[in-house]
Amino acid sequence: MEEKKEPTKWEKYAKGKKPSMKRRCSLNDYCDRGIYMITIAIEGRRPLLGRLAGDTPEEAHVELSAFGERVKACWMAIPQYYPQIEVVKLCVMPDHIHGILFVHERIERHLGHVIWGFKTGCRKAARELGMLPDVTAELPQYTEQAPQNTSHPPVQYTAVSPQSPPQSSPQSPPQSSSYNRHHGILWEENYNDRILRGRGQYDRMKAYLDDNPKRLLIKRLHPEYFTQLGTITAAGIPMQAMGNRFLLDNPVKIQIQCSRRMTQEEIEHYKEAILQRAKKEGAIVVSPCISPGEQQTATASMAAGIPLIVLLLNGLPPLFKPQPRYLKACEEGRLLMLAPFPYQNEKLENMRQRCLQLNAYATDICKDD
Repeated sequence: MEEKKEPTKWEKYAKGKKPSMKRRCSLNDYCDRGIYMITIAIEGRRPLLGRLAGDTPEEAHVELSAFGERVKACWMAIPQYYPQIEVVKLCVMPDHIHGILFVHERIERHLGHVIWGFKTGCRKAARELGMLPDVTAELPQYTEQAPQNTSHPPVQYTAVSPQSPPQSSPQSPPQSSSYNRHHGILWEENYNDRILRGRGQYDRMKAYLDDNPKRLLIKRLHPEYFTQLGTITAAGIPMQAMGNRFLLDNPVKIQIQCSRRMTQEEIEHYKEAILQRAKKEGAIVVSPCISPGEQQTATASMAAGIPLIVLLLNGLPPLFKPQPRYLKACEEGRLLMLAPFPYQNEKLENMRQRCLQLNAYATDICKDD
């Protein structure tokens, strides 16, 4: 009888993960050296931090409110309390922030304590601006849970006031009826972190933060291409969709399908052949864009102005954002994203079967009249 193989620690972790974008990686030591991209959103996605300005994507930027300035100051003050942490980058959007933190040396407290202290400073600033009630006086039962498994007290940040602070908040104070005693009325509960370990992740994430206002303006200028369309029929089955649904009506479609065993030289020849054929026939290319060859050919097609229909491996999440490489194509109506499967952010156990199924759907879409 064949001995059953013991699953690796990463396989055990993948099976035990909760379906949440705000979970922590149980295999990562959040006190140790590392680079993290942190995302924290305002409760209810209210635009308390500023407003988007600029008439063109190149001019897009966020004009911070008085509270947004205070939030920025609190974030930039993190190294004052944790000298081991470098603030690499911060992007303040109207209703959320993205920040990259580099933990150079081991810290005594979990990274969650750093974020918890930052939120505490922001709440203090909001109360000073008249945006929040004094929760300590009016709501004595209010608590926000600090990270577990630690005996350290919470860190209290002193909010740094911007120059010439206004006398009142530009935003209307929230109604007390919207108060949630588990995480207050300012920030959403918890935070999202992405551990930047892979090659090129660090530079890609910095570029992502730089382009965030531009992406938001593009989405506002062309909401029809950045809004989930609900269910449409493609390849004879219902699929969730986002983008230009009318690309399905193009009579000429070419499938991109490349084996992972293809060499880079073979990929280059294949890519050139697809580009020439698509330009000559006025075709749309279709692919799940999974293998390196498929990804490179799809990226080259979009750069050449050729429309793309991409089938998504893990479905469409609720707050889906197209990848940066898809942004311009989406803006110009040259992209349609289809999701034959429900959204799933867990590790796929049937990866090969699903990839084969996506390629089969791509073939059927190309055969559709």
